[in-house]
Amino acid sequence: MHHEAPQTNATTPSKARNTSNVSPVHRGMFALGGKIQNFAGGSLRICGKAVGLVATVNIAWYYYDRWSVNEFFGENFTTVTDEDGKESRKPQKKVLVLPFDCLKLVEKRKTGNFDLSTLLQQRNKQPTIIFEAKELVDVIQKAAADPNITALYADFGEGMRYPLEYAHIEEIRNALRIFNESHRVHRSPNIDHNPVFALPRNGNPKVSIAFGHSFGWSEYFLASAFSNVHLQPRGHLALGGTTVSNIFLRDMLAKYGIKAHVFKHGDFKITIFRADPCMILSAAPNAFSERGYSRAHLENVQSMTASLNDTIRTCIQNSRALKFDDVMWTSIFDYGSLTASNAKEIGLVDSTPPVGPISFMIDASKNAKAKSKVEDRFGIDVCPTNFDATDAVSVVEYKQMLDKRTRLETTQLTINNYLNRMSELSTATSLLLSGLGVRPNKSPPAEKIAVVTVDGNITSSLSFRIVQALRQIRNDKEVKCLVLRVNSGGGSVVSSEAILEELKALDVPVICSMGNYAASGGYYIATNSKRVFAQPTTLTGSIGVFLVKFDASEWAKSYGIRSDHHPHGSQGAAHLPLTPLTQGMKDNFERLSLGFYDYFKSIVAAGRSLTAEEVEKIAQGRVWTGEQAKEIGLVDALGGLDRAITYAKSTYAKSDAVSVEHWPKTTFSLSDFPGLLLSGSSLSDMISSTLHSFVTREDIDLTCAEEFLCCLAKLKFDSKPHFMLAMDEKTAIELIILGE
Repeated sequence: MHHEAPQTNATTPSKARNTSNVSPVHRGMFALGGKIQNFAGGSLRICGKAVGLVATVNIAWYYYDRWSVNEFFGENFTTVTDEDGKESRKPQKKVLVLPFDCLKLVEKRKTGNFDLSTLLQQRNKQPTIIFEAKELVDVIQKAAADPNITALYADFGEGMRYPLEYAHIEEIRNALRIFNESHRVHRSPNIDHNPVFALPRNGNPKVSIAFGHSFGWSEYFLASAFSNVHLQPRGHLALGGTTVSNIFLRDMLAKYGIKAHVFKHGDFKITIFRADPCMILSAAPNAFSERGYSRAHLENVQSMTASLNDTIRTCIQNSRALKFDDVMWTSIFDYGSLTASNAKEIGLVDSTPPVGPISFMIDASKNAKAKSKVEDRFGIDVCPTNFDATDAVSVVEYKQMLDKRTRLETTQLTINNYLNRMSELSTATSLLLSGLGVRPNKSPPAEKIAVVTVDGNITSSLSFRIVQALRQIRNDKEVKCLVLRVNSGGGSVVSSEAILEELKALDVPVICSMGNYAASGGYYIATNSKRVFAQPTTLTGSIGVFLVKFDASEWAKSYGIRSDHHPHGSQGAAHLPLTPLTQGMKDNFERLSLGFYDYFKSIVAAGRSLTAEEVEKIAQGRVWTGEQAKEIGLVDALGGLDRAITYAKSTYAKSDAVSVEHWPKTTFSLSDFPGLLLSGSSLSDMISSTLHSFVTREDIDLTCAEEFLCCLAKLKFDSKPHFMLAMDEKTAIELIILGE
């Protein structure tokens, strides 16, 4: 009888494998597979721990940020001493410091390549603080609503290193007016903040103070919006008004054998740009074709400067409660620089302290005895009676905390929306959250206002970025209105047309807000807007077209240079500077410029509901101020970006929960790193804000994220850095980079 041995291991997969008949190669593969399996299991365990650690760090970071924000914006107390030396506790109030002497205000930050070594060139200079205009306006408006901020202090120093342009100054002045009137509740839309339309008082008025060693025309235009203006005793007030400077190059070009053939439609057509707010420079085409002012050019310049001066002096009079007549203003313009005592005598300044008094004023708020010393040293009028700030906060630090608070609110809203979706999808999840005491609020339907900024000369590269942004906005169904912010003096006709056609393709209404200028191509792209806002000092219009053909053939001939060409047609070499102008070329340029001009007028007529004759009267390349443009129908209302956004929200949004998105999206480059560092941002804030901009976007730019991380990893210094011990990131980086 045959008995089979029991098979206990041969056919059971889970048991040990019989490898007696397996080759050495296969045994090696089995061993390698086992090692890979063990390694994978260990890697998964390590990854799980790493994910848990990252989650723990993020949660801790989130709650630390919440604590720091609540600590900053919450109610704090400080110790004060009365005249008898008795100490008491009272709520801590702060003064927000605005360093206009080193503040650079831009419409939109630019990105580009930057050499980190240039930081070393600024070690002995006051660092430049860069703000976008809308950011500074937002900071001042939020300070007006912050009960802990009871005063503003602006330091103009020896003058603004980066002079502000008029329209930006007007936007800041409007924000300052809101701050000064924050103790009143105004009925909307009380744009002029007329006290007649203000509701009863809501608390004590806040204080705003401007101090400077000297003030120029544009600087005083801004400083006069503060409730108190302080000028150094040896300082001066130079109120010379707006000046226009022009350079004419025709004779110089002729001397070197160069001719500039200008083809323009519109006798007034000039190009406007500003080198300084007090000095507006008008350039091509008259700079190349004229020996001096033409009749039309001079008429335009006189009208423009008169309008600007009238607007600015009216603003100064209203802010300072002055009653100067035309004779008085003419005397001031013609007198030259006013001394500090002269300026105080006629009411242009309030006090003449020898140094910036802010630190002494803070000490006086905390100690009654110090207050008497301040009055003895600076005079009784240097410290307003309602100044009660016991601490100072810089505008950089305040903006950092505002940004951090905004990020926390965005994170909380994201979590809330996620929990809402989970509750709607699962009843069990809803019951579980309710049992834990978590009841997410029902969020209203998401609505957005998109703000697209066109800043600078309209070129093909700018047009490309704007067109890409508009196409993304067109696909976002949550966008209810688009605010087109234009800060451009014009540019290429083709590039302007590309932007205009994309705006026409949108399914949402377009509202235009004009910045310092929206002329020529800048006005071209605004013609499809439902409503146009501009500041009184905005430069706009310039509805005209010009082409310039340079002929340097005589110059080349005088140096023995010969140029030859063999085009297939008579117009093939028309753009070459060494090709003389022929009659055929001249006819082509005139026909081309006339076609552009006629089309420009037609879209203005259609967009502004004007006849062709009415457009021709206000076109011809003439530049208008915003005040003039409103009178002739090129602008609908006066106001800045803030008013345009408010109008868009109230008109086209169905709820109050409307978010504002700014386009084109700002991407990080190495050039942003030193700017953030010099503006006072800590390393953690820079990383947090930059990575936040990546993860909150639907179209994550991995290239920019990789560039940012590589920049941090590749930072190199001339000498070996010292050890960084117990100190904050900003101090440590300054120690390494600046050697201080």
